Amino acid sequence: MTFRLKLPDYQFRSMKGRLLSWMTLIALIPVLLLVVIGLSYAERQLAEEVKTEIGDLSTRLQYELDLLVTRQIEEARVFSRSPYLQKALADFSRIYRPDDLYSMSYQDLQDTYWTYLSFFAEKHELKDLLLVTTAGDVVFSAAQSDLYGRNLIHVDYSGTAIRQVFEQALWQMDSVASVGSGFDQKQYAFVAAPVQDTRLSGVLVMIPDTAGLAHFLDESSNESAQYLSVYRQENNAVWAEVLGSDRIERSSVVGKILSAAYLGRDFSGEMKGWGDRWLVSVRAIPALDGVVVVRRERDVALSAIIELRYTAWGVTLLILILSAIIARHVALTISAPVYELSRSIEQIAQGKRKVKADVNREDEIGTLAHQFNLMAESLRTTQAQLLQTEKMASIGHLAAGVAHEINNPMSVVTANMNTMQDYSGVYVTLVDMYDRYIRASMTDPVAALNINKELQSFQEKEDIQFVHQDMKALLEDSLLGLSRVKNIVSSLKVFSELDQSDDEEVSLRSELEHVMSELTTPNKDKVEVQFQIELDRPVRFKPEQMRRVFKAVIDNALRACTDKGSLRIRAYRKGKGLYIEFHDTGCGMDDAQVNKVFDPFYTTRPVGEGIGLGLSIAHAIVEAHGGTMRLISRQGRGTKVQVHLPGR
Repeated sequence: MTFRLKLPDYQFRSMKGRLLSWMTLIALIPVLLLVVIGLSYAERQLAEEVKTEIGDLSTRLQYELDLLVTRQIEEARVFSRSPYLQKALADFSRIYRPDDLYSMSYQDLQDTYWTYLSFFAEKHELKDLLLVTTAGDVVFSAAQSDLYGRNLIHVDYSGTAIRQVFEQALWQMDSVASVGSGFDQKQYAFVAAPVQDTRLSGVLVMIPDTAGLAHFLDESSNESAQYLSVYRQENNAVWAEVLGSDRIERSSVVGKILSAAYLGRDFSGEMKGWGDRWLVSVRAIPALDGVVVVRRERDVALSAIIELRYTAWGVTLLILILSAIIARHVALTISAPVYELSRSIEQIAQGKRKVKADVNREDEIGTLAHQFNLMAESLRTTQAQLLQTEKMASIGHLAAGVAHEINNPMSVVTANMNTMQDYSGVYVTLVDMYDRYIRASMTDPVAALNINKELQSFQEKEDIQFVHQDMKALLEDSLLGLSRVKNIVSSLKVFSELDQSDDEEVSLRSELEHVMSELTTPNKDKVEVQFQIELDRPVRFKPEQMRRVFKAVIDNALRACTDKGSLRIRAYRKGKGLYIEFHDTGCGMDDAQVNKVFDPFYTTRPVGEGIGLGLSIAHAIVEAHGGTMRLISRQGRGTKVQVHLPGR
């Protein structure tokens, strides 16, 4: 299966918008890519550098802490083998009595060893130095602490670090160290070493001052938001912070990482813990039986990148604004002359001849504008020639139609005149014979009788009665033909009077009702006329001319309804235009008739009932108003005429 990414096909409304959008994108995309990719790379590199730095720091701490603890362990080992210490432990063990801690013999013995042992503790910065018998009795305390006289095997010391180092020193027979809770549940460091000569006599327990370890960790934390901590397993479920109160469940993500580092799998990377996201390095410290954790808050460690990101986005925004300003200027520089050319072309399309693109440039657009002006000039010349040719063709077509329409009645009139001319000769002869008869009857009766016979013979020969009747019919036909010619000429005068009247504000419904009242169409009463005038104010046009339009359209509609039909007249506004529709249920027309319906002298009525100028004149009137006239018809289903008048 093939997947294709289909981008939306957005169509810009103007060239200026297209140029502005694309130029802004062209300028912005490299900047965005540079900022996003650059910042991501810089952030990744800085994070790696910080990880390396804290990894090196954890390695150094691992070594130095291990060395520090190892040194103290070694010091305890060496000191535990001192004959002086061995003798001191043996002497204190011999006279120790749990129920008589401050006997005179013990005080004398303490005075003997006090100076040396307390000096040793002070020199090595110990909080206390303890001598403990194998039974767990603390027989000497250099600091005279509460531990003196206590038994570390007692249940009160179960789970404490001091008991652990005591037992480990006896079990391992070597120096050991531990950090953890003491007899008062506070955190201490403990170093223990077995004391033996020929036999095991006890354990030396040194309690270093943890302030030194804390000071060491504080000195290593030389940066803000960087934390150095040492963790030991308090039990099988919790990692406890040495010199701190933090507790971490071993089942948590951080606890698992600490456990892995304790087993030798060091960790350096990024993790979420301690309530935030950190860059962390964890390493094991075998001497302390724990791990050292170096962590630095990620946002603080990468603050330089964060500040750079804000700066970069600010610069990007500035570049975007500058790009938009420059792109707008360039877009206007390019689109303005193109828009001027487009507007000039629209004006030419609207019929305006005197159009010139006012673009004064020396580049390709200027050349295009110059060529357009030359084309417009040539088009004006060609249009004038075509207009003249079209006028001549229209005049020729109209003249041919007029000649054809006038020729028919005039042919009848001419033929009638020729016949009447012959009849006039008969009448002249007849009048002359009557004149001779009257004069002869007064002077010569015989001559009058002969003329009378001649007159009777002439009347019988020429059939004077037929001449009388035919003469009257020919005269009526001639007058009817001349009347038809007069109507044609009168109708043609409308074309020359289209611009002579003025626009007026009128009520369209009143005008339509006035036209209906003047119509004398034979089947007017059989057709149901419905008005649907959806206008809230008067309309403006030339009333006399528009009445001719309405009269021609309505008369044709009424005549098309041979049987009882209906005519619906609807008027409404759409936008700034006025629409008037006439929809009848008459016989309709076929496509051939529809194509000729606006031609002058075309009619579908019988001869003598129309001259075919009604719709042609109506079409011309509508066009003179700046409108259009459309006719849709289906044979047997009626006809719809739509008149559109803009700005009315």
